[in-house]
Amino acid sequence: MPALYRVAPDLPPMSPATAFSFIFTGMALLLLQPEKPGAFQLMVGQVLAVGGILLGLLMLLKFVSREAATAFESVMSVVGLSTLSSLPSSPQTGLAFILTSTGLLLLSLNRPKLVNVAQWSALFSVMALVVVFFGYAHKENMFYVFADDVGIALHTATAFALTGWGIILAKVEKGFFSIMASNGAGGLVVRRVIILMALFPPLLGWLPVLLHSSWLTHTQVESMLAAVMVLIVVAMVIRLAYRLEAEETLRTGAEDSARQHQANLAHMVRLNMMGEMASGIAHELNQPLAAVANYAGACQRMIHAGQDAQRLLEPLDGIQKQARRASEIIRRLRAFVRKQQPHKIQTSLEHVIHEALLLIKTSGGKHNIPLMLELSDSVPDIKMDAIQIEQVILNIVQNAVDAMNETASQCRQVMVRSFVNPEGMVQVNITDTGPGMDAALRECIFDAFVTTKGQKGMGIGLSLCRSIIEAHGGRLWVESEAGQGATFSFTLPVE
Repeated sequence: MPALYRVAPDLPPMSPATAFSFIFTGMALLLLQPEKPGAFQLMVGQVLAVGGILLGLLMLLKFVSREAATAFESVMSVVGLSTLSSLPSSPQTGLAFILTSTGLLLLSLNRPKLVNVAQWSALFSVMALVVVFFGYAHKENMFYVFADDVGIALHTATAFALTGWGIILAKVEKGFFSIMASNGAGGLVVRRVIILMALFPPLLGWLPVLLHSSWLTHTQVESMLAAVMVLIVVAMVIRLAYRLEAEETLRTGAEDSARQHQANLAHMVRLNMMGEMASGIAHELNQPLAAVANYAGACQRMIHAGQDAQRLLEPLDGIQKQARRASEIIRRLRAFVRKQQPHKIQTSLEHVIHEALLLIKTSGGKHNIPLMLELSDSVPDIKMDAIQIEQVILNIVQNAVDAMNETASQCRQVMVRSFVNPEGMVQVNITDTGPGMDAALRECIFDAFVTTKGQKGMGIGLSLCRSIIEAHGGRLWVESEAGQGATFSFTLPVE
């Protein structure tokens, strides 16, 4: 302190009472800042915080009544500072100690709402101290002299600022400022800005006082400091920009990788579904091929019999129709199993539903399950990846067909409905008359590797369906009761 006063002889002194109170608050902060302080540690910290409040009250009351001043001097005598108790201390300092120690007491209770109150009170007190630092920078007495008494000393204001930031940071993850503990870009930005907020006001107060000389005025020191801080801010912003750009590049790369992985998984599931439907598809192709063979045989017999060429037109037309039918089946299969990147285009949902049901038709016919349609004319064309939505519909309908293996044949039915729901979203409901599912199965049915098909199922179909629908901005859910069938519903936004 003597060396400091030789550098800045006009610096208002820190009173012994103030220095003694800082011992209370500093030790209290040190004891209370751990995540889970021990019982004894917590008790001592709370006692010190209460002691800080009492000393602050005595400082404040000293300016109100003579009795309070006498009590204050008695307390100072007890701690061995009776000879120094007559040195002046300010009411502002007493009030600051009350607020700071109250914040420490609230911090010790370790409840989120009280930690919030402690942090905000500490922040407001730190912001109030900015006035003190500016006052010293501009040599304005109004900032540190109040009612003809010495106000807050520069080193006192600095100690209060350190204590305030200590309260904010002690349990930062539990209060309003929890973003500061984040490892993301937001936490990085806040931490860098907080450093400037914490450093600039004290530097603004101290440097003009310590560097003031005959050739360097307060204003010149303040201007130099402002220029340096601007350079620091510019460098920090540029560094943050590069950091954020790098994180954005990494995030974009991760999203692209996830989309590619999902596309690969969807392709694998489509191939697996085609494998499960292989016998039905073979049957579907066998019909037009057998018809072509029969028509061709008839043509050969007509030619050998020397019949009129005009009579060949009918079987040749049949051959053409059946060939087109087989070609259309192959086209749909190739389009469905083709590996491609997700590509959203404006498409008719009704057309996508028909394409999916044409692929499932053989499986539905094999089990003698009628596929019913109730498609609303009010459903507009929407932007979607047709193959992916077709896969969702096919997967859900195939599951419905498989679920009704044990259901009486006269009770089997799958109903597909499309409409615009009250929220303005396009909605598709796929309802079966199968055994339904209980609450436990409903909760996990969309989880990966959950299947009701035993060894025959992979357990990723519905999980992938939900990912596809959510990637389109919609939602997929199920409503079902045991023994009452099930309704799978999904929505798609109208863009």
